[in-house]
Amino acid sequence: MEKGIPNKCPKGCKVSKEDIKYVRSYGPNQTALYRCRKCNYQFSIRRESIFKGFHTEEKTIYRILKALCEGNGIRGTARIFDTTNDTVMKILEHAGKHCKKISELLINDYHLEECQIDELWAFVKKRKQNYQH
Repeated sequence: MEKGIPNKCPKGCKVSKEDIKYVRSYGPNQTALYRCRKCNYQFSIRRESIFKGFHTEEKTIYRILKALCEGNGIRGTARIFDTTNDTVMKILEHAGKHCKKISELLINDYHLEECQIDELWAFVKKRKQNYQH
């Protein structure tokens, strides 16, 4: 499928390239809306993304998350990006839930031995000590 166009229906229909059609763009970010021709379900390109439910620009959401990862607080980040504390908290909570879902999918069948977990913890602890000095 073309870049940016979903390759499946969120309702689970078996679809081909021609079954997902662009309908229109909407909202301040001009978010793409698509329709499955088999079940007529309309859905946003943001439906399964970290941006779902936000009117904030994608670039701003990325920058807010980056600021939080760099150690900025909720209030400070809200001031920097001229938004509310609630918006920053909602973005953070939504990103956390999204990351948890992805992690569960990726790590679901990953088998670690007890020895490997101990080695991983030793590596993390050593890195933490190096950054404190």
